[in-house]
Amino acid sequence: MDVPVTQRDRAGLEFLGSLQGYTGGVLQVDAAARYAAVVPDPPLDLAGRRRSVDEALGGHGPWLFDRLLTRYVAEEIYVRALPAAEQARPEIEAWLDVPADAPGSLVLDPEQDAPAYHREGFHLTTGGWDGHDLMGVVISDLGYKYVLMPGGVGAARAGESLTDHRTQVVREAPRRDYRRILEPGCGNGRFAAVVSREFPDAQYVGVELSATQLRYARAQCVHDGHAWELIQAPAERTGLPDASVDLVAVFTLFHETPPKATEAIVAELFRVLEPGGDIVIGDIAPFDRNDAFRSVVLDWETENRGEPFMRSYLQLDLPALLKAAGFTDVQAYGLGKGDYPWIVRGHKERQR
Repeated sequence: MDVPVTQRDRAGLEFLGSLQGYTGGVLQVDAAARYAAVVPDPPLDLAGRRRSVDEALGGHGPWLFDRLLTRYVAEEIYVRALPAAEQARPEIEAWLDVPADAPGSLVLDPEQDAPAYHREGFHLTTGGWDGHDLMGVVISDLGYKYVLMPGGVGAARAGESLTDHRTQVVREAPRRDYRRILEPGCGNGRFAAVVSREFPDAQYVGVELSATQLRYARAQCVHDGHAWELIQAPAERTGLPDASVDLVAVFTLFHETPPKATEAIVAELFRVLEPGGDIVIGDIAPFDRNDAFRSVVLDWETENRGEPFMRSYLQLDLPALLKAAGFTDVQAYGLGKGDYPWIVRGHKERQR
C-alpha cells in the first residue's frame, strides 16, 4: 500500500533509514577492519568469537556507536511508524477492507493456541507482531519501505535488495511445474508475491500465526489480482492434508523459531509434501560460514535486537534436521556475499 504520510513523518523515517545505512555501511565496516587487524587468527567457536570481539573492540568508538545506533533505529522505527499509521488510518482501513468474495481465501482462528515463541517481541515490535491492529502496514509500508530496504537489516546489508534475495531463493526450486506451493510463516505476503510471479500457474498457500499480517496479505493478494489461500495456524500444525503440496518454500523463518519448534516444523513440512516434491529454504548462513566478526554481529541480535533465537539458529544443523525428517538429496550453499541468502533444499522420494 502507498500510505499517505506527512512530510514530517516521512522525513523522520527516512532519517532512520539513512542512519541504519551509515551504521552498517560505514561504522561497521570500520569496526570489521579494526578487528581483522587486531585479531588475525580469530577463534572458531561462536562463544570464543564473542569474547574476542568484546576484548578487541571494547573501546573502539565506531563499533560502540554502531551497536548503539543499530539498537536505537530498531526501537525508533515503531515510535515513528505507529503514529504515522494512525494519521492514515481511514485510508489504511479502506485498503484493508476487501470484498469477502474476492478470489482466494483467508481463514482466521481467533481461538488458536499459539506456541509460546510467538509471544516474543520479534524485531522489537511494540507489543509483538499483533501489538497494533495496523501492524501489517507499519512493518511493510513504513518500517520496511523507509528504513529496512534502504538501510539493510540482519544479514541483508545496506544497498542490497531484500526483494532480490527472495527472488534468488525461490529460483533455487529444482522444477518449474509445481502445482501447489506452501509457505510456512508467510507474514504479510512479500515472499508470496515473488512466488506468484515466479510460478504464476501454481496455487499459493500461506500459513501464518499473526492475524494482522494475514489481513495485510489478504488485502495485498486482492489488490494485486492473486488468489492466495491464507490460513492462520502454527507452521508445526498447519492442518493441511498429507501430501497436499508439491513445493514448500520458506524464507527467513527458522531464525525466528527455537530448535525444538524448528524440528517439529520440518517434520510437518515433510508430512504435507507429496512424494516427488521439494523443499527450498532461504535464511541466514550458520555462524561457521560467516567470518568471526560478522557472526558476532548476527549473534548480537539475540539479546539486543529482538531476535531471541538467533544464537541457537546460527549453531543449528538444518540440513541434518531435513535428513532426519526423511528428506533426501539435501544440499546447503550460499548465493551471495556472506553466503546470504543461505539455501537449504531437499526432496521427498516417491514411494516405490
